[in-house]
Amino acid sequence: MAVALGAGRLPARVRLALIALALAVTLGALAGMPWGAAIGPLRWGGLLVTLILAISALVAAVPLAFGLALLRRSGSHGGSLAAAALIEAVRGVPLVTQLLFASFVLPLLLGGGVSKFSMALAALTLHTACLLAEVLRGALQAIPAGQMMAARALGMRPAVAYWTVIWPQARRIAAPAALGVFVGAVKDTSLVSIIGVFDVLGAAKSVVAGTDWRPYHVEVYLAVALLYFAASLALSRVARAMEGRRG
Repeated sequence: MAVALGAGRLPARVRLALIALALAVTLGALAGMPWGAAIGPLRWGGLLVTLILAISALVAAVPLAFGLALLRRSGSHGGSLAAAALIEAVRGVPLVTQLLFASFVLPLLLGGGVSKFSMALAALTLHTACLLAEVLRGALQAIPAGQMMAARALGMRPAVAYWTVIWPQARRIAAPAALGVFVGAVKDTSLVSIIGVFDVLGAAKSVVAGTDWRPYHVEVYLAVALLYFAASLALSRVARAMEGRRG
C-alpha cells in the first residue's frame, strides 16, 4: 500500500485501484471471505497490526482533535478548561507511560475483558488527537475574528461559517504541522510492542530471538526501519499532493 501511495508517477486511477485492492485483500482476510476462516483480533500480528493501528488512530483522531480545538475556543469556560486540561495532561506525559497506563491500569478500572490492542489503539488515538488539537487551535486562532462576524452578518449559521469560511483557511495554515503529527503517529506505533502487542517491531524482535536469524539482527531491524520510512514518506507525499490540489 505504501508503494501505491508513494508512486507519484502512476495515474491517480491506478493508485486508487491498487489501494482498493490492498484494502479488499486485507478486509477479506480479516472477515474470512472468500478464502477461509476469519482472522480474529487475537491472531493479528506483524505489519497488519501496525497498519491497522496507524490508519485507525489517524482516522479517529481527526474528528476528536477538531472537537477539542473548537471546545478550547468555545465560549464555555468549563468546556474550554476541561479540553485544555486534557490536552496538556496528554501532551505532558510520554506516550510510553500512556501505553503502560492503558494496558495495565485501565483494564483494572474497567473490570477486564479489554484487549491490549484496543487499549493501545485508544492511547494512540488520544495522544494523536491532543497533539493535532493544538495545531488546529493555533490555525483557527490565526484567522481574524472579523471573518466569522462577517459571515454571521450575512446570515450564515456558525457551523456553516466554520465549514465554508474558516476551515478552508485554517486547513492550509495547519497542513505543515499536521503532517508532522501524522508522520509521528505512524512512527509511534512502534512503541506498542512494549505492552505485548505483536506489531511489525514485535515480529522483528521475535525473529532475531531465534538462533537462525540472530546473526542477521542488523538486517532485520534495518528492514523494519525501511518499512516505517516508506510509510512516512508515502503519507507525506500524499498529504502534500492533496494540499497542493486544494490550493
